[in-house]
Amino acid sequence: MAVSVFCNSCLCEPRKPTPRFCLTSCGHVFCEVCLQKGKKDECLVCRSACRTLVLSKETSPDIQSLFMPIDVLNKKYSKEISQVSEFQEKYRNRLLKYHKQKVAKLEESLKKVTQQIQQLQ
Repeated sequence: MAVSVFCNSCLCEPRKPTPRFCLTSCGHVFCEVCLQKGKKDECLVCRSACRTLVLSKETSPDIQSLFMPIDVLNKKYSKEISQVSEFQEKYRNRLLKYHKQKVAKLEESLKKVTQQIQQLQ
């Protein structure tokens, strides 16, 4: 994990031998030493009921991304965002082209009907 991880209780950082660190469902990070001192299923910071997830290399990519530097995340997702944006722009352009053609046909029909009415008068 690229961004500095530290315990929200004792402020220790990973070291060797490294105590395991956990992320709570309320968004706090604790070392296993502090977690053992607290109440089970209760956050040491906000005192709310919570679940914990051990942080490791096997942690899901969604959770790992919380600890990635913003510039790395930006590079990772900018290509995907660009592809989505290009797709949506092409999609809108196709729809716009269809409606423009439809309007042009309706205008042509209106013009013909207007001319027919003028001829009848």
